[in-house]
Amino acid sequence: MTEQAKVPAIRFAGFTDPWEQRKLGNCGTTYSGLSGKTKEDFGHGNARFVPYTNVFDNPLADTERLEAVEIDSSQNKVAYGDVFFTVSSETPDEVGMSSVWLSDQDDVYLNSFCFGYRQDSTFDPHYLAYMLRSSSIRSDLTLLAQGISRFNISKNKVMELSVAVPSAAEQKQIGQYFARLDSLITLHQRKYDKLTKVKKAMLEKMFPENGSPYPEIRFKGFTDAWEQRKLGDTVQITMGQSPDGSTYSDVPSDYILVQGNADLQNGWVSPRVWTSQMTKKADAGDLIMSVRAPAGAMGKTAYNAVIGRGVAAIKGNEFIYQLLEKMDSDGYWKALSCGSTFESLNSDNIKNADVLIPDVAEQEKIGEYFLAIDRLITLHQRKLEKLKNIKKSCLEKMFV
Repeated sequence: MTEQAKVPAIRFAGFTDPWEQRKLGNCGTTYSGLSGKTKEDFGHGNARFVPYTNVFDNPLADTERLEAVEIDSSQNKVAYGDVFFTVSSETPDEVGMSSVWLSDQDDVYLNSFCFGYRQDSTFDPHYLAYMLRSSSIRSDLTLLAQGISRFNISKNKVMELSVAVPSAAEQKQIGQYFARLDSLITLHQRKYDKLTKVKKAMLEKMFPENGSPYPEIRFKGFTDAWEQRKLGDTVQITMGQSPDGSTYSDVPSDYILVQGNADLQNGWVSPRVWTSQMTKKADAGDLIMSVRAPAGAMGKTAYNAVIGRGVAAIKGNEFIYQLLEKMDSDGYWKALSCGSTFESLNSDNIKNADVLIPDVAEQEKIGEYFLAIDRLITLHQRKLEKLKNIKKSCLEKMFV
């Protein structure tokens, strides 16, 4: 590697010196995960054990996922700033996955599928954590993975990895930048998760349950019982019909083709395939239901489109959309589709579905309420995706 290659594509102002290449094993010490313990040993004792299923992120962010285990004094306890590496996985890209334990919690131990790494003063803990998740180091770790049905990585080989080390001041700047970025990601993830939970809870309370024609929560002024109807008597439903395969194209001037869930992004039709043949049609504003696995999944279209046999178009308002989403989350459509050779719904399944419907004014109120929640969910989802993309790009460009 030339001196020119020892600097990242993006760096903070004021730093110009080349980064120093050092072997990871020369910058810290390693220790093993729990040894001599069987599954039956877990579940008692005061120490906390990180189960294998939690090694690909930082489980200390959610202490409820830690399992109690009895530990003897010969085992190695995780310390502030330690990093762990997974030594075995079903896929090569997950072997060697690393995370930093930036925590002051006591009595936490790694499982036997991991080994720990404790850096010396060469590294800032934050910098080390993100450097080991940079694209270049991830590529090196993946190349070290060996196996067929299961992939493993050698601790000694990991310690032979050559890593780039900038000055302590530059490490601190990089570490703090990524820590702030992760804090923003966590903030929007929590807001997103909270809103989705609120929506789920309100769908349960604002739609009738357990055979009652009355929901638990209603807008002021509405007291009438909801009326039971067949879905097909309430809305117009058009089952899809696939055009001939020879008519498929990638020409945007042709008709947009919606075949299934793959053509939906964040609940909306996202043009992916086109066709020159008109079979069955969905109009802009229609609701789109997947009738094949995952049967019952919902979306909307802002485009006029041709619909293939994997979907149905429904002319319904926002209330109907939320009702169908709730039926999907409740497993209604899945129960109907389980009897088929593969998960699918037919025209009779959909049109004969029993639904409870309020008057139009109450439908509008309910639809507006859930539309506002959906817009907030989408807002935080987009911010979350943007921040994750920024982090991914920076992990590629801010490390050597």
